[in-house]
Amino acid sequence: MKILYVITKSNWGGAQRHVFDLATAMKDKGHDVWVAVGGNGILMDKLEKAGIYTFSIATLGRDISPGKDAGSFKELFTIIKNKRPDILHLHSPKAAGLGALAGRLLRVKKIITTVHGWTWNESRPFYERAPIAFFSWITMLLSSTTILLSEKDRSQALYFPWVKNKLTLIPLGIKPPTFMSVDGAKQFISKLIGMELGEYNKKTVIGCIAELHPNKGLPYLVEAMSVVVEQRTNAIIVILGDDQEKDSLQLAIKERNLEKHIFLGGFVDNASDYLKAFAVFVLPSIKEGLPYTILEAGCASLPVVATTVGGIPEIVEDMKSGILIQSKNSRELSHALSFMIEHPDERKKYGTALKERVTVKFGIDKMLWMIEGLYN
Repeated sequence: MKILYVITKSNWGGAQRHVFDLATAMKDKGHDVWVAVGGNGILMDKLEKAGIYTFSIATLGRDISPGKDAGSFKELFTIIKNKRPDILHLHSPKAAGLGALAGRLLRVKKIITTVHGWTWNESRPFYERAPIAFFSWITMLLSSTTILLSEKDRSQALYFPWVKNKLTLIPLGIKPPTFMSVDGAKQFISKLIGMELGEYNKKTVIGCIAELHPNKGLPYLVEAMSVVVEQRTNAIIVILGDDQEKDSLQLAIKERNLEKHIFLGGFVDNASDYLKAFAVFVLPSIKEGLPYTILEAGCASLPVVATTVGGIPEIVEDMKSGILIQSKNSRELSHALSFMIEHPDERKKYGTALKERVTVKFGIDKMLWMIEGLYN
């Protein structure tokens, strides 16, 4: 088969990781694979190193811009026309909307859209969320099939008319990372944040891997940590990632005098390799699909504190393999983190349970088998 993947951004988040896994796996199975991405970032570099031909669409971006979007559509239309793929597999709202329309006009045999969490669940005013929902519905109608990563996303999609038979639930699958040893990971992270290893080993270290984006709810984590450290001075948080909220987060950390308790480590390639440097993993998201980082934390036997958004409750069982809290609630978050810090035996039990659940339910072979079957 000839398969063209399209995604809006070429940074390295969960959706990009998913496209990389699919593209490399399908290439290994003997299919002809191309990927079109917005901009020129880490995803593009990784794909090219894997021997996959990529197209960079400079004007394709997340924000609405009629002029740029028209240019992106024209460029994407040309790519599809020239390559004539059997499968057009679209990821993220902008790429999905433009790609589905272009694919229909060019009569592509099969147009598949994967939803990485519905965009209307973001913290936006209603006048923004309503048109987003409308165009998401139009994209579903234009697509042959829409893949949902979680039952929560599928249940929301069912509210729209004439799409029920177009919906398919295929949860993410993960190949366990090759983790660095505990000692090696601690050495790397302690050096990254400028702390002596001996001092680092005295801390209860909470880890977070996330884009510094409003969807991740990181300001609530800063607020929660200001409460936690009042009585638990040995607790620190290390956040690995980069994006638009970096400056505002640094300011919030400084205003609350948390420079010795919250460290922004920046983007780290293959950050999951260092998960064993942490005692707890936290993800305070406002909007999610089915996050890779929690699956990776499970593979590392880490207990998780996370919000009840998207497909997270389908991974983490509250008070069995982690603690689930409401989003945008720093008070609940501070209580959950304090509990984890004070109960090391419970942490170990939760981490073991999460690893078992991820191993059984979220294997990559099952995901690839289901998606290739959908292609066929």
